[in-house]
Amino acid sequence: MNKIINDKFCVTVTAGRFDAEWPDYFEHFWDACMQAAVKNNWQPISVANYELKPMGGRLIQTSTQGWYLRWNKESSHTLLVLKWS
Repeated sequence: MNKIINDKFCVTVTAGRFDAEWPDYFEHFWDACMQAAVKNNWQPISVANYELKPMGGRLIQTSTQGWYLRWNKESSHTLLVLKWS
């Protein structure tokens, strides 16, 4: 589900069910972040946010509402989808 919160464009990755399937583009993106994190002994969420920051994005993980991507503009999300699909 996509929505606008406080002038930010948000895209839900998982809606509280962590066993739910992720979109393909996010699966590819997260896998690349995990590989970099394991190789360098870093946290995957830090790697993901480092990659998203130049595009105006951030990965938000909550314990009850799932994970979502927050963007400054919708077009940045489109770029991520095109890059990682």
